[in-house]
Amino acid sequence: MKFGLLYEMETPRPWHALSEYNTYWEALAQIELADRLGFDYVWEVEHHFLEEYSHSSAPEVFYGAVTQRTKNIRIAHGVRLLPFNFNHPIKVAEQAAVLDIMSNGRVEIGTGRSTTAQELDGFGVNYDRTRDEVREALEIIVKAWTEDILEYDGKLMKVPPRRVVPKPIQKPHPPMWMACVAPDSYEMAGNRGLGVLSFNFNWEQVQKAMATYRKSCEHRTDVIPKVINENFAGVAIVHVAENKEEEAIGLDGARWFLHNVAKLFEPLMVKNQLYSYEYLRNVFAMEGDPKEATDAQLKDHHMVAVGNPDEVMRKLETFQRAGLSQVICFKQAGRIPHANIMRSIQRIGKYLLPVFNPHKVIANVDAPVPVTTVPMAAK
Repeated sequence: MKFGLLYEMETPRPWHALSEYNTYWEALAQIELADRLGFDYVWEVEHHFLEEYSHSSAPEVFYGAVTQRTKNIRIAHGVRLLPFNFNHPIKVAEQAAVLDIMSNGRVEIGTGRSTTAQELDGFGVNYDRTRDEVREALEIIVKAWTEDILEYDGKLMKVPPRRVVPKPIQKPHPPMWMACVAPDSYEMAGNRGLGVLSFNFNWEQVQKAMATYRKSCEHRTDVIPKVINENFAGVAIVHVAENKEEEAIGLDGARWFLHNVAKLFEPLMVKNQLYSYEYLRNVFAMEGDPKEATDAQLKDHHMVAVGNPDEVMRKLETFQRAGLSQVICFKQAGRIPHANIMRSIQRIGKYLLPVFNPHKVIANVDAPVPVTTVPMAAK
């Protein structure tokens, strides 16, 4: 089972002049450490208008810095938003190709349509067209990467003959993934030959989704990429602590994250245009507001792996036994301080990665971890 990190660039209030600056530079330091310790992937989202929860509106820019400060970790979009009002598919293809060149072939691209009314309405996206637009965008991206001259005549978008440059150095193109939340999206990903990025925090539903995905992979009728990706990655809040004080910090971060992500879905629950209330409530596997969850309830939550190394390992072993290809560790949650995140990343490298990836050589796992914040420390 591979290990990844996920970044929303969360920036909780109260803000000061360098809040966002610190968020980005701290994330860069954490990714550099994860690369040195043998993490397999870093994923960064694309979100807009989601104050506090996500200040990551230009992942392709941040990733330019990541390409130059890491050597081995896969640099993955989790995800680029493909409805046309968010991003033109040719721009997505061009930007990913440049990142692939600058990273020496380490880019992977996850795609999706957005799950918040704030973003969809803010960009004037037509809810009824999102899936059709994503479908055409995926075709255009693959053609832009693999065909000498791109030409496309779709129902929603037409592109005259053009040579799209540059091309990615991974041939025929970088691996492709699809974000999945709605139940039928897992079947769609399998049918299209795309890997799954599951953003569901209900372990029972995730296991059912894995079965649905694997079955769909057996009978594909709508393959889009030139190279099929059959990996299934799932997100979990992971924080490895050495004592109860550090554990409490991790649980507070989990509580903040689950509460705020649930609030983001509420407008769509009211509109009931993309998801039903009952389905979204079940996504988080919690009856009430996560903000009111006790430490014990969070510790029992399948997708919250917070505790000492042995406790976290037992939860991750459950994921591995079920067939999860990759656990994507959400660590920059809420107000967890940078120093705590760095120490948790180091503990994952020391205690967990050797268990799940015994053939990987991890160097300098006991080296001192730099926990100072950023080049320009906030005053």
